Amino acid sequence: MNKKFLFLYSFGLFILSILILSCSENTKKRLEITPMAYGSIDNIYMVCNESLWMGAVGDSFRNQFEALYPVTPQPEPLFDVRFIDALKFNKVHRTHRAIIILADLSDKNDKATEMIRTALGNDKIQQAMTNRRYRIAFHKNRWAMGQVVVYWFAPNKADLLESVTKDYKQVTEIINKLDAETLSKQVYAEGQSPRLNDSIKNTFGFEMKIPSDFEIAYRDSNTIWLFEDRQKSSNNILIHSISGIDNKKMSKDSLIAIRNRLSKKYFSSWAEGSFMEVDDENLPIYFSEMLFQDMRALQARGIWRMEKDFMGGPFATYMLPDAKNNRIIFIDAFVYAPGQKKRPEMRRMDAIFSTFKLP
Repeated sequence: MNKKFLFLYSFGLFILSILILSCSENTKKRLEITPMAYGSIDNIYMVCNESLWMGAVGDSFRNQFEALYPVTPQPEPLFDVRFIDALKFNKVHRTHRAIIILADLSDKNDKATEMIRTALGNDKIQQAMTNRRYRIAFHKNRWAMGQVVVYWFAPNKADLLESVTKDYKQVTEIINKLDAETLSKQVYAEGQSPRLNDSIKNTFGFEMKIPSDFEIAYRDSNTIWLFEDRQKSSNNILIHSISGIDNKKMSKDSLIAIRNRLSKKYFSSWAEGSFMEVDDENLPIYFSEMLFQDMRALQARGIWRMEKDFMGGPFATYMLPDAKNNRIIFIDAFVYAPGQKKRPEMRRMDAIFSTFKLP
């Protein structure tokens, strides 16, 4: 009887210990904290094998993703790209914000191919081998919160080169969407300015969300100039309304003429007789007709200079015809950041402009 009791007691302890261990492991998994993704906006980790990166596929990728950002006084790329050999891709790299894994699926010895096959599964891989339109997939929060991992693949190297050359806009849109979400959180980290939001709405009849650290430099019945002094830059927004809708005013020449007229009136430095103007001698102006928050618009991007002073920087201008209110809306952003990269600050301005809303 004692031996039987001892056996049952020991067996019970054994089962209990297994259950406790199992519960501990499950609890541990549930309590594991998914890390937050790290890395700045416009920054990409490119993961593939070295032969792809050093060949035509890598050249095509660099041509698209490291093209010049329009427009900065010194050359700056659209994205800061860091190549990582798939064999060296580790747990630290996996927590980056934006990762692109590129692979030729026919190379079964390629580590990048293995990662894509594991992530997508056999059915998706079979689809990739037969469907010429299926070349890109992505996971959000794959290894870290606030992360996107893009899988870019093809059944052979020739098809992969074709996809990188033709489908790059689809990938940039995925990255830009993630960056826009992150950038918006950064720009409005300290909140909005209800006072400035109301000033814009009362003056112009449209909405734009202005971060709380902006101030009004000048305001009248059809103009508002806002500025933001940051640690290493000065960011400025000029909004102006032009009465009378005239399609001729939507030309490239008229946009530059209006900008020069307004900047000469409102912007100068400490140097006597100084005034701001468009600098189309050192760099060309980049024009594009586009939809700006569902409105037809003419956009110009270029650099400005201060006449009679040594100052300059990038600008972005939008002209929007508002037929309903018989006017043209003129919105301009410019940055002064001597010795600093200008792309991040212009991206901040783009994030603010993206909140434009005309009732």
